[in-house]
Amino acid sequence: MSTAIVLAPTILVVDARAASRMHAACLIRNRWPDARVEEANDGISALAAVAEGGFDLVIVELAGEAGLALAQRLRQDRPACQVALLAEPGTAATRRRADQSGVRLFRSPMTGDVVEQVLALVGLDD
Repeated sequence: MSTAIVLAPTILVVDARAASRMHAACLIRNRWPDARVEEANDGISALAAVAEGGFDLVIVELAGEAGLALAQRLRQDRPACQVALLAEPGTAATRRRADQSGVRLFRSPMTGDVVEQVLALVGLDD
Protein backbone atom coordinates (compact mmCIF):
# COMPACT_ATOMS: atom_id res chain seq x y z
CA MET A 1 0.00 0.00 0.00
CA SER A 2 1.49 3.35 -0.96
CA THR A 3 0.78 6.51 0.92
CA ALA A 4 0.94 10.06 -0.35
CA ILE A 5 2.78 12.59 1.75
CA VAL A 6 0.37 14.95 3.47
CA LEU A 7 1.87 18.27 4.58
CA ALA A 8 -0.72 19.27 7.19
CA PRO A 9 -2.99 16.31 7.87
CA THR A 10 -6.39 16.39 9.47
CA ILE A 11 -6.68 13.68 12.08
CA LEU A 12 -9.66 12.54 14.13
CA VAL A 13 -9.04 10.70 17.40
CA VAL A 14 -12.00 8.60 18.59
CA ASP A 15 -11.93 7.36 22.18
CA ALA A 16 -14.58 7.22 24.88
CA ARG A 17 -12.04 8.27 27.51
CA ALA A 18 -11.33 12.01 27.49
CA ALA A 19 -7.88 11.65 29.06
CA SER A 20 -6.85 9.11 26.42
CA ARG A 21 -8.11 11.33 23.58
CA MET A 22 -6.20 14.31 24.93
CA HIS A 23 -3.05 12.21 25.41
CA ALA A 24 -3.24 10.90 21.84
CA ALA A 25 -3.84 14.40 20.45
CA CYS A 26 -0.87 15.73 22.43
CA LEU A 27 1.42 12.95 21.16
CA ILE A 28 0.34 13.67 17.58
CA ARG A 29 0.81 17.44 17.91
CA ASN A 30 4.24 16.96 19.49
CA ARG A 31 5.32 14.84 16.53
CA TRP A 32 3.49 16.81 13.83
CA PRO A 33 2.76 20.38 15.02
CA ASP A 34 1.00 21.40 11.78
CA ALA A 35 -1.57 18.63 12.07
CA ARG A 36 -5.18 19.57 12.73
CA VAL A 37 -6.34 17.15 15.41
CA GLU A 38 -9.98 16.80 16.39
CA GLU A 39 -11.58 14.50 18.92
CA ALA A 40 -14.75 12.42 19.16
CA ASN A 41 -15.98 10.39 22.11
CA ASP A 42 -18.06 7.77 20.30
CA GLY A 43 -18.99 6.33 16.93
CA ILE A 44 -21.95 8.63 16.34
CA SER A 45 -19.96 11.82 16.88
CA ALA A 46 -17.07 10.39 14.84
CA LEU A 47 -19.34 9.66 11.87
CA ALA A 48 -20.84 13.16 12.12
CA ALA A 49 -17.37 14.76 12.19
CA VAL A 50 -16.19 12.73 9.21
CA ALA A 51 -19.35 13.65 7.28
CA GLU A 52 -18.70 17.37 7.92
CA GLY A 53 -15.04 17.52 7.04
CA GLY A 54 -12.40 15.56 5.24
CA PHE A 55 -9.93 13.69 7.40
CA ASP A 56 -6.72 12.14 6.20
CA LEU A 57 -6.62 9.77 9.17
CA VAL A 58 -9.06 8.52 11.79
CA ILE A 59 -7.64 6.79 14.86
CA VAL A 60 -10.23 4.62 16.60
CA GLU A 61 -9.69 3.35 20.13
CA LEU A 62 -13.09 2.10 21.25
CA ALA A 63 -13.53 -1.06 23.27
CA GLY A 64 -14.63 -4.36 21.80
CA GLU A 65 -16.69 -4.79 18.69
CA ALA A 66 -17.65 -1.08 18.62
CA GLY A 67 -14.15 -0.05 17.58
CA LEU A 68 -13.86 -2.57 14.75
CA ALA A 69 -17.39 -1.86 13.52
CA LEU A 70 -16.74 1.90 13.40
CA ALA A 71 -13.38 1.43 11.68
CA GLN A 72 -14.93 -0.85 9.06
CA ARG A 73 -17.76 1.60 8.39
CA LEU A 74 -15.33 4.50 8.02
CA ARG A 75 -13.25 2.54 5.49
CA GLN A 76 -16.38 1.63 3.56
CA ASP A 77 -17.87 5.15 3.60
CA ARG A 78 -14.59 7.06 3.10
CA PRO A 79 -12.14 4.88 1.18
CA ALA A 80 -9.64 7.73 0.73
CA CYS A 81 -9.34 8.17 4.49
CA GLN A 82 -6.80 6.03 6.35
CA VAL A 83 -8.22 4.27 9.41
CA ALA A 84 -6.15 3.01 12.32
CA LEU A 85 -7.72 0.82 15.00
CA LEU A 86 -5.95 0.64 18.34
CA ALA A 87 -6.89 -2.48 20.24
CA GLU A 88 -5.60 -5.09 22.61
CA PRO A 89 -4.17 -8.09 20.81
CA GLY A 90 -7.20 -9.78 19.36
CA THR A 91 -8.04 -13.10 17.90
CA ALA A 92 -6.90 -14.18 14.48
CA ALA A 93 -10.50 -13.72 13.31
CA THR A 94 -10.52 -10.08 14.43
CA ARG A 95 -7.20 -9.38 12.72
CA ARG A 96 -8.48 -11.04 9.55
CA ARG A 97 -11.69 -8.95 9.59
CA ALA A 98 -9.66 -5.77 10.02
CA ASP A 99 -7.31 -6.73 7.18
CA GLN A 100 -10.19 -7.62 4.86
CA SER A 101 -11.81 -4.23 5.34
CA GLY A 102 -8.58 -2.24 4.93
CA VAL A 103 -8.36 -1.25 8.58
CA ARG A 104 -4.84 -1.05 10.00
CA LEU A 105 -4.61 -2.62 13.44
CA PHE A 106 -2.19 -1.29 16.09
CA ARG A 107 -1.56 -2.30 19.67
CA SER A 108 -3.27 -0.20 22.32
CA PRO A 109 -2.51 2.03 24.22
CA MET A 110 -1.30 5.05 22.26
CA THR A 111 2.41 5.53 22.90
CA GLY A 112 5.08 7.48 21.08
CA ASP A 113 6.05 4.38 19.09
CA VAL A 114 2.45 3.72 18.09
CA VAL A 115 2.04 7.36 17.04
CA GLU A 116 5.04 6.98 14.71
CA GLN A 117 3.53 3.86 13.13
CA VAL A 118 0.07 5.40 12.77
CA LEU A 119 1.31 8.70 11.33
CA ALA A 120 3.21 6.77 8.67
CA LEU A 121 -0.23 5.98 7.20
CA VAL A 122 -0.48 9.59 6.05
CA GLY A 123 3.05 9.91 4.81
CA LEU A 124 5.03 10.89 7.89
CA ASP A 125 7.68 8.23 7.76
CA ASP A 126 10.92 10.19 7.96
